[in-house]
Amino acid sequence: MTKARRLGVATPALYAVDPLLHTLTFEYIEGPSVKDVLLDFGLTGVVEERINDIAGQIGNAIGKLHDGGLVHGDLTTSNMLLQSSTNNLVLIDFGLSFTSTLSEDKAVDLYVLERALISMHSSCGNVMDRILVAYRKSSKQWCATLNKLAQVRQRGRKRTMVG
Repeated sequence: MTKARRLGVATPALYAVDPLLHTLTFEYIEGPSVKDVLLDFGLTGVVEERINDIAGQIGNAIGKLHDGGLVHGDLTTSNMLLQSSTNNLVLIDFGLSFTSTLSEDKAVDLYVLERALISMHSSCGNVMDRILVAYRKSSKQWCATLNKLAQVRQRGRKRTMVG
């Protein structure tokens, strides 16, 4: 999480570490998860300007992470908050994150997000396409990652067809 912050990605501030109690104290982020916002769009109708803003922020944040050699590991809309006071995206839950420069790892990160969007938010249209537009603008290494994403998608389809 600290590395993500250094890369320019908004995350909650870490206030305290207690090694005896094995606890961490983080800044509280006031605001809904992206999951809740998109589910609300599914019920009330998509607000194009808002969904474009959210998708843009997501793609930009992931591009910064990936270019900095950080893979989130659990990119879902539940792990993204929209801070009420600023409407800015804040990423949380870096428990599965790791460092990697491999386009394969970055592509799998994007694939996890894509599957989450398809399963939870299909009523919002293809949000992933909007995210990838912002990702291309944000990431200097987008080409290799998106080429790998196509391969990862193919493997995923085969797995669901067979197993």
